[in-house]
Amino acid sequence: MFIFDRHMFITLCIGLLGAIIFQFLHIPMPWMLGAITAVLIVQLSTSVQLKWHRFFRNFGLVVAGYSIGFAFTPEAVRDIQLFLGSIIVLNVLFILLFFAVSYVVAKRTDLDFATALTCCVPGGMSQIVAFAEEQKDMDIAVITFFQILRVLLIVSFVPLLVAGSGGQSTMIAGTYTWHVAGMLALCGLAGWLAQKIKIPTSYLLGPILFLMGINMVGVDVPQLPGSLLHIAQLMIGIYIGLLLKKEDLHLSKRHIFYAFVSAGLFIGAAYGLTFAMTSLYSLDFRTGFLSIVPGGLDQMGIIAASVHANVTIVTAFQLFRVLVVSVFLVPFVKLFVKKAKT
Repeated sequence: MFIFDRHMFITLCIGLLGAIIFQFLHIPMPWMLGAITAVLIVQLSTSVQLKWHRFFRNFGLVVAGYSIGFAFTPEAVRDIQLFLGSIIVLNVLFILLFFAVSYVVAKRTDLDFATALTCCVPGGMSQIVAFAEEQKDMDIAVITFFQILRVLLIVSFVPLLVAGSGGQSTMIAGTYTWHVAGMLALCGLAGWLAQKIKIPTSYLLGPILFLMGINMVGVDVPQLPGSLLHIAQLMIGIYIGLLLKKEDLHLSKRHIFYAFVSAGLFIGAAYGLTFAMTSLYSLDFRTGFLSIVPGGLDQMGIIAASVHANVTIVTAFQLFRVLVVSVFLVPFVKLFVKKAKT
């Protein structure tokens, strides 16, 4: 158990202030982007001690998982089958891009290829940073910066790119009831159990899988109040804003430049592939882009739910990428690093 102390309260107030300012300025997804921006500015430019407990981030993920799992009806799951070929092809393309970007980063910086691979894995940030910490001869600061910068750029710019691009209206308009509270508690339990059995992004995937099962057997699932999704965005936004620390900026200009370049290449490739995908299927731009961009299942899921994209399709694409990264890319990088040492 944790204590909600003064530092957490200050952090919450800063994130909330940023969200209010962004909402006043009519910036898309103000509750997440405003919180990220405000916390990031204070963290990098002042000596104020900011603190946030993982519990709040997990609560935000449970709410996001609920909103995504709610959309996984039997009809939606059948629709996903139409995209299986594209899911496989797009992930193969991103794997090829991953190797190409890693090669360029290794050639243009003083990083060895193993470290460049670790820097450029498109997803699985937590796994990659944890793996890098176990290695004694890897520059953990550079790897952390590359991974965090990609997440920050994607989460910051993607809502701006998809805002106003059309799409389905799936506004969550439920009310606060004991039924909702009970379902949320069960989703939290599902997240906890998923964590115990080592499922990636457990507090998001646990509720999604739980509500998918509930939907498949025909049990009624109540809609979430829209304000609860705003709270979830705030909780996750503050957490993301705290990822980048002052010490992460003490890198060479070349490392910082190529961190931006690698992230830009992934985002640019996703942007271009979106047009191909939307021409093949009757998808709106925001659904296609959020499905392809390598921003992580948790972030893209909550953005999809917030901008009214087709969350089932977005989640299917991002979930497959999580599996590819976890089952193929991360073990490959570990094996390559082990071979490089021998």
